[in-house]
Amino acid sequence: MQRQPKSPLYFETGPDNAPTMTVKEGETFEIETQMNRGPDPDTVSEDLRAEYVELRNPSTRGGNPSSGAIWVDGAKAGQLLAVHVESITPHGIGYTQYRGSTSAMPGWLGDSNVGPTSKVVRLKDGLILWNDKISLPMAPMLGVIGVAPARERRHNGWAGEWGGNFDIQEVTDGATVLIPVQVDGALLHVGDMHARQGDGEISGGGGIETGGIARLRVELRDLPARMTWPRIENADYIMTTAQARPAEDAFRIALSEMILWLEDGYGMDRKEAYMLLAQVLEARVTQFVNPSFSYVAKVQKKYLEWTQT
Repeated sequence: MQRQPKSPLYFETGPDNAPTMTVKEGETFEIETQMNRGPDPDTVSEDLRAEYVELRNPSTRGGNPSSGAIWVDGAKAGQLLAVHVESITPHGIGYTQYRGSTSAMPGWLGDSNVGPTSKVVRLKDGLILWNDKISLPMAPMLGVIGVAPARERRHNGWAGEWGGNFDIQEVTDGATVLIPVQVDGALLHVGDMHARQGDGEISGGGGIETGGIARLRVELRDLPARMTWPRIENADYIMTTAQARPAEDAFRIALSEMILWLEDGYGMDRKEAYMLLAQVLEARVTQFVNPSFSYVAKVQKKYLEWTQT
């Protein structure tokens, strides 16, 4: 099985990033992702420091590095790339960090009565060892998964129609991320693994930032005529995504993309689709701190089975 190592690291996603590995449709492959830079090692407890330094991103260039750029053999601009997330396995160390202010908090709170702070934690046996009194269950996810935009470069804090820095917790084991291909070869970029993340990602320095091994498989499909933004699907849900600022614009985009999916993919009348969504739609902001805010809109598949009969 092919594995893309942590280097070379790309801190921007663009069509001129040199491919670092080629995969074929249907091939299972692995990517080792790089943990972000994180706090100064001198602030880390001695029992974690050596391993933390080994895994920490040594570069000061930027955040959310992607491990290489994956060329998908046969991918053409105008197709749909389905990225199947088979498994995510974090390394043994993670951290979370707050620099003292984020867009999640009103300015009049200043440093939110918290001030800059960070925490490095051990990841072991499916748990985040928060302190000697509490452990949190791991819920690994990929914060960054996207293809190269056709006519621009964006640093990996951004997300858009090409994917990118979603920070959507549903990008996890068993999920399929559906992204419109922008350039031939797709140039798949993957990184920013979290062992866990709360909604809003309010610390700005992520959920539990870490690195690890992501096992993926890709598939090429026809792009639905009215699909613009990436979608996610798993065994139980269909999901639409959007990134915008202000957050209500992201919600409107995700909602409109869901209506189009129900019309085109499930044959529903728009009035019927809208009224059904008013009863069963699940939607939330997953991160509220990046240059554009992320929304996910979800519908359980059980509510759509009747359209297939």
